[in-house]
Amino acid sequence: MQPANPAEGVLPTHARERLTEMRSKRLFTSDLSVNEFLLVKEAGFDPLGLVMGSSIYQIAPQVPSLSSDSPGCELEGMTRALYHARELAMNRMEQEAEALGADGVIGMRLSVSLASNPIRNEWNLFREWQAWAKQSGFPERTLNLGAFWQTFRGVASAQWSSWCKQRGWIPEPLAPWARPRSQVTYALGQNVAEFVAIGTAVRHREGEHYRNKHGKPFQSDLNGQDFWTLIRCGFRPVGFVMGNCVYYVPPHLLQAQPSLSCELTAYTHALYDARELAIERLQDEAEDLDATGIVGVTVAEREHSWRTNPYNVGNAALTTGEVIELFVVGTAVVPMAAPGAGLSRPMLVLSANDDVSATETGE
Repeated sequence: MQPANPAEGVLPTHARERLTEMRSKRLFTSDLSVNEFLLVKEAGFDPLGLVMGSSIYQIAPQVPSLSSDSPGCELEGMTRALYHARELAMNRMEQEAEALGADGVIGMRLSVSLASNPIRNEWNLFREWQAWAKQSGFPERTLNLGAFWQTFRGVASAQWSSWCKQRGWIPEPLAPWARPRSQVTYALGQNVAEFVAIGTAVRHREGEHYRNKHGKPFQSDLNGQDFWTLIRCGFRPVGFVMGNCVYYVPPHLLQAQPSLSCELTAYTHALYDARELAIERLQDEAEDLDATGIVGVTVAEREHSWRTNPYNVGNAALTTGEVIELFVVGTAVVPMAAPGAGLSRPMLVLSANDDVSATETGE
């Protein structure tokens, strides 16, 4: 049986089967911690299940040809594409929440997995080997491979074997640059990224109305503790709101004369403008939900240029410019009662669970 097309507003077959089984057995899955789970229950809500949505989207950057004295500009088509990809993932998560009869989704996270650029990955490993070899005392002349940097593995292997023998390591362990990476990379295809939205669907135990003005389950990135605090203080979330702006910064804005210490004014204003556009769009989404405010706002900066040129891969921005996305998210909220009603007096709490070693080292 062919899976349903999520773009048509229908959940895939296996998703429907999973959600139907969860409703019939009253079994929930959740990524809430124990403390979050208990606080959500105390706030009057029951978790119904883990809900998710995804979208694999091809995004082809079209960098404009600008004159040497032109400022940067927004890549409006790419802005819309990246926004639409996230929106598709969030809409599919919302459909799963609807299927469970949820009032909303909490602890939502929206992630982007960029397709792995094999040349960029190889360059990062090359730089990792260079740093290790320099620290280990190998001659610098053996580290500068110039245009032949992609052949570094042969030199690196010989140096690692020599270094291990000096220490009597038999059998020889894997070199640091040959070990599995802590962050997964995805070979999705050129200029392709996967957007994933995931969170825990919840429903009010007494059947109170917590959906937004459109009659849809609210979405929120608040964790269990923040959600409990918000409800306890007389406010409720009405939606996860976002704004973005993809901005092209031409290469002449990225550098000044090497002998000068000065602000890159045009570069500063380009990113300033991009942040303002993103925040403006965030506020527009909140106003559409009749929200009175947005909490937990975060601003992220991402590079989306997907370069594959093997030459100058470590410093390509200075010749091709930079494509940067400013992405802003937050949770839109409204009061549930008269202003000031239900507000609790804050109390000072000193946690006894802090990691002392991390605190002392500033981590």
